[in-house]
Amino acid sequence: MVTNVNTYKMKIKLHNICWDSKVAQKRSTFSISINKLIADGSNLQKGQILYSYLAEDEEKRPIIITYLDGKKRKID
Repeated sequence: MVTNVNTYKMKIKLHNICWDSKVAQKRSTFSISINKLIADGSNLQKGQILYSYLAEDEEKRPIIITYLDGKKRKID
């Protein structure tokens, strides 16, 4: 069940960078990987906390938005 508590529209600029991620499971935790070049280029460090949000695009396809700067999203 999806509840629209706060409808939030944002403009996203996609870059010409794409990679495949494989879903892994270890016990009861699922994870996805980030390409090493992306992690290095974004100055990500092991153990760094990233904030991700489940969303859907204009075609109602499920997406994950992850902020790589370690800050939560701003809510207007």
